[in-house]
Amino acid sequence: MLKFRSGILTLASGAMLSLSVGCTEYGQPAVGGGASVVPQVVFLASESESGDAESAGGAEATSEVAVGSIRGRVQIVGSVPEMKLLVKAGDDIKDKEVCAAVDVPDERLMVSNDGGVANVFVYLPKAPKGGRPVTAPAEPFVFDQKNCRFYPHTVVLPVNQTVRVLSNDSVAHNTHTYPSKNNSVNSGVAPMDREGKLEIVYRKAEAVPLAVKCDYHTWMNAWHLPLDHPYGAVTNEAGDFAIADIPAGTHSFVVWHEAADGNFVQRKLAVEVKPGEETEVKIEYPAALLKL
Repeated sequence: MLKFRSGILTLASGAMLSLSVGCTEYGQPAVGGGASVVPQVVFLASESESGDAESAGGAEATSEVAVGSIRGRVQIVGSVPEMKLLVKAGDDIKDKEVCAAVDVPDERLMVSNDGGVANVFVYLPKAPKGGRPVTAPAEPFVFDQKNCRFYPHTVVLPVNQTVRVLSNDSVAHNTHTYPSKNNSVNSGVAPMDREGKLEIVYRKAEAVPLAVKCDYHTWMNAWHLPLDHPYGAVTNEAGDFAIADIPAGTHSFVVWHEAADGNFVQRKLAVEVKPGEETEVKIEYPAALLKL
């Protein structure tokens, strides 16, 4: 039987933020800088906790390694700045017939009506002792472009996963990656390439998400995070994330978001994972600390 534990994490003034994104219509997996202030984390027993309660998201302890899971939410506190469109339909820009056919939002800060923040990365910086190995799927991951916008905007990828770059636009693009540990890619993408002649493979894990840009249309950008373990996620449009099958123990998670000052919401977010339990973590981030 699984038990629930819930945690409340409040970032004091000077702290920062991050999360985990769900699927987009284009198939995104569900899956130095920053403040040094350490937030206070208090774990409280949930009212629903009982010996008979079962968690849909929790993980059972195995005979080999006891595991648990975490589930959480990243939420903005305070007045959220209004984000202007990157491109407004009808704007007089390069390749406007395609690139300005529709409104293109500024995805640096995507906030739900109740303050949930999308596109926040939450992950372990390295594989934990006793953790599961990561295996790259045989099927390539599809990284697409439409109306001069990358899909998805954020994604966690296993190392050695083939990323197939497609385009649904009738104009040329290029895909330019900015890794620290992997080889950079800077290659053109032909109009309406639905086969994906350009393929990218990240052979090494990165410490932080790497930027992906189009040099032809400078407002286009995305973030890829290759990891050599399965313990990472991106917040969805509601600000929610979940990571399963984590070896029991106390782990330090990285919380990273492109709109946080210095990008780190937290460099070392300590979370205790207990066997067969799901730990809930709530991360509140002051809007005043955003850097846009």
